[in-house]
Amino acid sequence: MIDRVLCKKYVNQSMLLWLACGLALFAFSWMRVWVVSLLDMQQFTTIIEQFRDFEKFSPIAFDQLVTYTGRVGATFDEPLIIICVVVWCVARGSDVVSGELGRGTLEMLLAQPISRSRLLLSHAVVSTIGLLGLCLLVWLGMWIGIQLTVFEETVQPPTLNIPFFNIPIPLSSAEPETVTVRMSERVEAGIFAPSVVNLFTFGFFLLGLSTLMSSWDRYRWRTIGLVIAFYVLQTVMFGLAKAAEPLAWLEHLTFLTCYRPQQLTVTMMDPDVPGVWRLFPAGDEALGPMMYPLILFALGLAAYLAAFQVFRRRDLPAPL
Repeated sequence: MIDRVLCKKYVNQSMLLWLACGLALFAFSWMRVWVVSLLDMQQFTTIIEQFRDFEKFSPIAFDQLVTYTGRVGATFDEPLIIICVVVWCVARGSDVVSGELGRGTLEMLLAQPISRSRLLLSHAVVSTIGLLGLCLLVWLGMWIGIQLTVFEETVQPPTLNIPFFNIPIPLSSAEPETVTVRMSERVEAGIFAPSVVNLFTFGFFLLGLSTLMSSWDRYRWRTIGLVIAFYVLQTVMFGLAKAAEPLAWLEHLTFLTCYRPQQLTVTMMDPDVPGVWRLFPAGDEALGPMMYPLILFALGLAAYLAAFQVFRRRDLPAPL
């Protein structure tokens, strides 16, 4: 069972950080949809074609990226979104034990009729609910942006493509027409629900890992350093796996492989593909789409269980 007083304490401690991260995520997600509308689709397609050789570094195929849904869905891979989630998870996870030890307040907390498991559980509940709220703010910002954004789109006159020669012949002498379009006519916000789940499980793993590191360490700065070093190492491994084919096996050793919101969005866009919410594979897939978020959630849960065991058995050092 969680402790109401402890939960209130953790909420007060984290409220300022949550508001800062939440405001940044909400505003950026909204603005990101508006920015997508500024670049004409025809111009964007022309630009993308110039970088076709770098398609392997993209989370999805360029053919999907030239659609409005694909470009809006790329919000989940933006550095600011990732950074805000990482900051929340590392800051809150590292504070639960090593943070309290550093401030000299852990002994006072445990002197009350509160078990160590109850303390850790109360912190985990508050931190996880906060993480869920941040992920929902990302989706809310995207939804509002989709509903309110209006843009102009250039419609080219119809053409006939000659087979074998691939030469387009205009069927009309009319000039390209500019029409006003609402983003909600091109993009449906509900299509990003699996991506929100994937973002949450990504953060939940980092939250569990940070809590595990904090459960046995004494210094919060060292806890944060270890988690950040692990994250940077995983990012480098993932980048090398994408850049060099002989190192592709590194992709199986990083948890970032399971963070694939763009692929989930693409699956939702394709009506011929079975439901995105399935766990088991279909066709040539190695795993079902939602198996990847489930793996991240299971890893985070395992880290939390390990943190409970370590914290319950460790001897606490005297405060300095």
